[in-house]
Amino acid sequence: MKKTFGRILLILGSILFPFSAFAVELTNPLGIDDPKLFIARILRYALGFLGIMALIMILYGGFLMLTSGGNADMIKKAKSTIIWAALGIVIIISSWQILSFILNTINQVSK
Repeated sequence: MKKTFGRILLILGSILFPFSAFAVELTNPLGIDDPKLFIARILRYALGFLGIMALIMILYGGFLMLTSGGNADMIKKAKSTIIWAALGIVIIISSWQILSFILNTINQVSK
């Protein structure tokens, strides 16, 4: 039974395969023709997402600070979280500037 169904499927597929070239016209869903622009857009979205995550971490550190109730360990953890999140924001902004410089240089060279 399975062999018969497989053979029928193979025969139908080989008969209908030449018609599939005329059936579909592919369009670019992204609207971007340049791969450099595509990569730049992905990197900018990724850096924006990381910035949002760093901001959430600062808010989390503030929440820990407010709910510590005077516990020294919780205050230390909250301060550490806020400091590392702020350092992350500095690194993200630096990466954004470096990325912008590199992409502008590539665009000027390729013109």
